[in-house]
Amino acid sequence: MKHNKKRNVGVVYELLLNYIAENVINNKERNAKKAIKIIERRFKKGTELYKELRIFNALVNSTVSGTHIAASVLTEAKNAVKRFDNKKLINEKSLLIKDINHVLKEDNFYNCKVKNYKNYATIQTLFNEWQKGDNSNLRKVIEYEKNIVEHLLQEKLDKDVEILDPRADQLVVNLLSKKINEKYDASLTTQQKSIIRNYALYSNDKDKFREYLANLKESTLKSIKAFKEKTDNQVLLSKINEVYKKVDIISLQEVDDSIVEKFMTLSKLKHQLMGD
Repeated sequence: MKHNKKRNVGVVYELLLNYIAENVINNKERNAKKAIKIIERRFKKGTELYKELRIFNALVNSTVSGTHIAASVLTEAKNAVKRFDNKKLINEKSLLIKDINHVLKEDNFYNCKVKNYKNYATIQTLFNEWQKGDNSNLRKVIEYEKNIVEHLLQEKLDKDVEILDPRADQLVVNLLSKKINEKYDASLTTQQKSIIRNYALYSNDKDKFREYLANLKESTLKSIKAFKEKTDNQVLLSKINEVYKKVDIISLQEVDDSIVEKFMTLSKLKHQLMGD
């Protein structure tokens, strides 16, 4: 059955993200901002494009434990698709294509590879058939629904992420560093920036990042001990044992945003103790 890549919301959204990544990496911030504005304008909450993309993401990225749950998910997706304002959706897709053609002006935009392209194509074709109601190709609908159920039952392993373009790591670092610098007015210490960088780079290797934090924790405890031996400030001495205990009991079992915030504070403490 015919599949139109340009009218596949899942594919076009991924292509826009790839375009943004490519231009951020190549320091073409102006081009990246153009694509970001297209996403903000065309995929804003309440649009039919936004609604369709949410269902795409649910079917592509979710994993369920049994066929009965997969069937329920598929039924809910079908009901949601049938509630779309199809005329409005077609118009929104036309405007999105127009933006890409006239704003980005990239001849090769649609030629980039997209991860999970086959699944996106199957889902879009299935959506189109669902919207036809009684006029749909029943044989193809059954075949494609079966394919989606099988995909939902597949475990989404971390190793699937590892084969992504390694430049994505640098993209995360660039965007995250920029966001952090804007938020904190570039007042981060060198080590705090290092924590952010490592959190981004090792997002798919928790053990590696946990090892990095463990070393930081150990070096901070040593700094506290050294500070205790050299200071004669009685106010600080009365509190330093309590500080040492609080640092020592920090658990590294769960590595998430909250633990990063703790170690950002810990890094600042170490920075102050060392006096550099």
